[in-house]
Amino acid sequence: MKRSFGRLLALERRIIEHAVSSRDTGAGVARASAVERAVARRPTITGEQAAMVRRLTLDGDGVAVVVGQAGSGKTFALAAANEAWRASGHTVIGAAVARRAAGQLEDSAGIASTSLAALLAELEDRPRGLPRRTVLVVDEAGMLPTRQLARLVDHAERARAKLVLVGDHRQLPEIEAGGAFRALTARLPMIELRENRRQRQGWERDALALLRDGHGDEALQRYEHHGRVVVGEDADAVRQRLVGDWWAAHRSPASR
Repeated sequence: MKRSFGRLLALERRIIEHAVSSRDTGAGVARASAVERAVARRPTITGEQAAMVRRLTLDGDGVAVVVGQAGSGKTFALAAANEAWRASGHTVIGAAVARRAAGQLEDSAGIASTSLAALLAELEDRPRGLPRRTVLVVDEAGMLPTRQLARLVDHAERARAKLVLVGDHRQLPEIEAGGAFRALTARLPMIELRENRRQRQGWERDALALLRDGHGDEALQRYEHHGRVVVGEDADAVRQRLVGDWWAAHRSPASR
């Protein structure tokens, strides 16, 4: 047990050392004109999203960490960064722990993506590894196990690629032994998106912020107060209510 823990600490240390030593090395730098064009093409982009795009594409760090709560528009900003990178001759590859999340990254940001397991298997079967001038974007990186992140870092370092880790260490934890993403947020100048753009009601944004900060009871009270909690005698009763509410909303004039 102690030996295994020691190996994990060594991997985490190696990840952090690479991230720190690869700062400002010119990795993944796009042309300034391509960056500004990608930002200008999105008139609804916010100031903090535009700042995220510029930092990702212009700072030249080998490892970039993006932290943002759900609904803050991370993938919207990534779409602009992807456009700038590709216009500047970079290859952009995406991955996520879950294949479904990888599909969402591809659909929302236009980055060709696959599951992390599939990507690692492909890279280890490919003698030359990642192509030069590659940007590797990993979504939901807060769920990355340390061992898999270390393997990604090895491939990125070998190809002098830029590794972009996007996630939130306050949401779902790693499935396997982890902690490296959280450690990176403490040691790198992370890019953070704070504004929730998905929920329209102020109370919904407040409730999600409470959940993110670990105050589940207070968040539940907000949902109960606004009639968002359904209680039934058993699971069948709740399911029937769920279907009934959906059918009523589907038949209402407002849904047509």
